[in-house]
Amino acid sequence: MLFVFVWQALTCFQLLHALVQQKHICVHLFSLNSWHSLARAFVNEKSLFLLDTAHQRSLAQTLVRSASGLTNSEASNLYVRDLVANMATCLGELSSKNDFKTVAQQPDIILLVSCMLERLRGAASASEPRSQKAMYELGFSLMNPLLVLLEVYKHESAVIYLVLKLVVVWVNGQISYLDAHETALVVDFCMRLFQLYSSHNIGKVSLSLSSSLLSEAKTERYKDLRALLQLLSNLCSKDLVDFSSDFSESQGTNISQVVYFGLHIVSPLISLDLLKYPKLSYDYFFLLSHLLEVYPDTVAQLNSEAFAHVLGTLDFGLHHQDTEVVDMCLRSLKALASYHYKETGMGKTGLGLHASGLKDPGGNFQEGIFSRFLRSLLQLLLFEDYSPDLVSSAADALLPMILCEQGLYQRLGNELIERQANPTLRSRLTNALQSLISANQLSSTLDRINYQRFRKNLSNFLIEVRGFLRTM
Repeated sequence: MLFVFVWQALTCFQLLHALVQQKHICVHLFSLNSWHSLARAFVNEKSLFLLDTAHQRSLAQTLVRSASGLTNSEASNLYVRDLVANMATCLGELSSKNDFKTVAQQPDIILLVSCMLERLRGAASASEPRSQKAMYELGFSLMNPLLVLLEVYKHESAVIYLVLKLVVVWVNGQISYLDAHETALVVDFCMRLFQLYSSHNIGKVSLSLSSSLLSEAKTERYKDLRALLQLLSNLCSKDLVDFSSDFSESQGTNISQVVYFGLHIVSPLISLDLLKYPKLSYDYFFLLSHLLEVYPDTVAQLNSEAFAHVLGTLDFGLHHQDTEVVDMCLRSLKALASYHYKETGMGKTGLGLHASGLKDPGGNFQEGIFSRFLRSLLQLLLFEDYSPDLVSSAADALLPMILCEQGLYQRLGNELIERQANPTLRSRLTNALQSLISANQLSSTLDRINYQRFRKNLSNFLIEVRGFLRTM
């Protein structure tokens, strides 16, 4: 049995995978009858379903990637369609049967569905420009069947995860190629997927579970959340790479709506404990930084509880050991502060009560986001340990926050000065705080040149005062 597993791994993950990495080898593969026989067996031989599901995914990926050896786009699309059409048809027919809900929980049906999903995920992960059309048609044909699977297998976490991963991989491979109409269809599908996921409380963990079951449930939730975060990030990337007027005018709102709804679903499920998982932490803060850069107005619409949760995670990330996570948190704060400063400069509300502060359910006043993070960031820069590589990102976040909270900056500066007993050092600190916001012809605009000036000012400021402040 061990020999069989090792043989599968060597063949599917290494040997076949290595053959399709170079185009000239792929060209040669299509001259071999054995390669065509392998492709036919993949489509027709049920015995291949005895392979481990991960090996089936790898085999599908390999066969689709070999399409780069065909002469033109038309031939590539035809080849890919022949490979995946039967799988899509099988899932479609299975999910539309009247008795599917009755038979869906049978072990052999779960295994069949799992194998199909893994194969399709492997195929989608190998998508390239020449075969993009066939891969889009595949995903489009699967939209309704996948939603049916999400409904029917709502208590089968392993299948739910496979559905989510297939959608993530497919959207990631397609999103940059889609026109406005196709994008609208994909975004609508993703919205329905999030709504279905939310309606069945998938991903929520009951605290009444035993410790072992609770740990297992958290692991399953972790995997789901990573997939959902990646899906939201893929949708955000459409607005980052597509600047065509027809898209931005007709479809931008739709993407912002699904991102807004998705964030409402995902954010409460992400605890600080889960953010200790490095991969989930990275995916979450990657999404958050992109989300705030592309849709800051959408995040501003979050209710106070959801917004407070986002801020709590940002505060956690700002003190993370991973420099990349800290950098993404700083980018998030820059996006929020610059959005609010520009909006209020035009007489608009910007972040509204989120910026000015509000009372919590207990009646206690909670300071606004920029008051909170201006204190936190100055504390970090002056008194805590961090990578020097973060100073530029910190400057980009600090400048708009100071412009939003100039009065607080002056008060914090005065507090630092009053705590300094040495007259010489007190004078140096006073001058340094003033130079930070005035040297190098710094202005109150948020353009590239001004950001560069402030980076230089902050670097000089830290060189001047950080050493003696940390010895106070």
